[in-house]
Amino acid sequence: MRVFNTNTLLTFGKDHAGSERAFRELTKTLRQANWSSFQDVEKAYPLSRSVKGDRVVFNVKGNEYRVVAAMDYRRRAVFVKFVGTHAEYDRIDPLTVNRY
Repeated sequence: MRVFNTNTLLTFGKDHAGSERAFRELTKTLRQANWSSFQDVEKAYPLSRSVKGDRVVFNVKGNEYRVVAAMDYRRRAVFVKFVGTHAEYDRIDPLTVNRY
């Protein structure tokens, strides 16, 4: 998959103590993926969840952090829309958030 805003994920990981490895792993998984549906995502990330078909919420580092991504399966593209703590995630709408 082509991942747009990869630097957002990696920078967030560096800026939050102890999470750099988890965000590098997520980035690597996204880049190497060849997903054509949410079922493919769920196989790689069983705790992820689909939001209205094209958006996926990833739990990172034991659900300490959340990533919302818009998925374009046909074009094999991932657009990062939100990266934050679980508490920050609770204050946004995953269907409309577009921070990046």
